[in-house]
Amino acid sequence: MPPTLVRTEGETPLSWMLLTTEMVEDALMAANILRWYTYLWRVEDYHQILILVKVEIFSLKMTTTKSKSKQTETSNQNLDESTARVKLAAVYRLIDYFGWNDLTLTHASTRVPSSDSHFLINSIGIYFDQIKASNLVKMDFKGNVVGNNSLPVNPTGFIIHSAILEARPDLNTVIHAHTPYGVVVSTLECGLLPMDQTGIRFQDQIAYHDYSGLAIEMEEKARLVADLGKEKSSMIMRNHGLVVCGRSIEEAFVNLYFLESACRTQVLAMSTGAKLNQPSNKVLSSVSKKMKKARTPDKSNPQQFNLYGRTFDALIQELDRLDPSYRD
Repeated sequence: MPPTLVRTEGETPLSWMLLTTEMVEDALMAANILRWYTYLWRVEDYHQILILVKVEIFSLKMTTTKSKSKQTETSNQNLDESTARVKLAAVYRLIDYFGWNDLTLTHASTRVPSSDSHFLINSIGIYFDQIKASNLVKMDFKGNVVGNNSLPVNPTGFIIHSAILEARPDLNTVIHAHTPYGVVVSTLECGLLPMDQTGIRFQDQIAYHDYSGLAIEMEEKARLVADLGKEKSSMIMRNHGLVVCGRSIEEAFVNLYFLESACRTQVLAMSTGAKLNQPSNKVLSSVSKKMKKARTPDKSNPQQFNLYGRTFDALIQELDRLDPSYRD
C-alpha cells in the first residue's frame, strides 16, 4: 500500500504521483506506486500519462544519481581513516557473501588516508563474516603494528600488501583472493583468455607471477613488484590465486568480481569440450581501448559515469540490509 497523502485543491494526479515518487528512494517501489495511483484515478489515457511520469522519474533519478556519484568520487579521493575502515570491512563481508573466502587465509588492504607508510589489513584470527572496522589492524611497511590492536596478521598478507602499496603509490587498495575459478585459471598454462565481454576488460591488463612457494620471505617482495610492473593492476599468481588492486577500495573490489566472473566463464566454457569461439584481435583491441578509456577518470567531466562507486554503493546497501555490524 503506497503512503497516504492529502490531496490539495489544484493538484493533478500527475503532480501528486510525482510527489509520491520523490518520497520513495527505490525506483521499483516508485514505479509500483505510480501504477497504483494511475489505476486509482482511472486515467483515460493510461499510457500517455505513464510515459510522462516515467520521463519525470528518469530525470529525477538521473539528477539524484549524478549528485551521489559526484559525492562518492570526491570521497574516494578524500577518505578519512574511519571511512576507509568501514569500506575495507565491507570488502571482507562481501568476499564472504560471494563465497570467495578461504577460511581466514586471504586478505585485503587499503592505504591509510594521508599516510605514506601505513595500511589497514585483517587479522588472521577473525573469520570474514566477523570482521569490523574496529578490528582491522594498522601496520607500516616494515611490519610494525601501529596503535593498540595487536591481533596477529598473516605473514603472507604483510609480504604481498606492503610490497605493492609501497612500490605503487598510484594504487591504494590490494585484494588477494583464492576465488574458486581464479585458482583454476591460475593452474592453466594459457592463463586468462579474453573469451567474453568481461574477460576483454582484462585484455593486456593481467600480470603473471610464477609460484615459488609460500610468500613469507622478504625476497618475494621484489619479485611481486617486478612482475606486477608499473602499469598493470591485476595479477594471476600461478598455482595460487588472484591479486587485484585499485586506486580506490571500490575499484579493487568491483574488478575482483569481474576477474572471477571472467575466470568462471572460461572454466565453464572449456569444460564443455567444444571448440571455443574467441573474438578477433581487431575486435579485442578496439573493445579493450574503449573500456580502458571508459574507466579512466576524466577530471574535466564531473558527471562521468562512476561504475565502481555506484556498484559498490549498491553492494553496501545489501550489506546494511543483511548485517550492518561491519561498520562497528
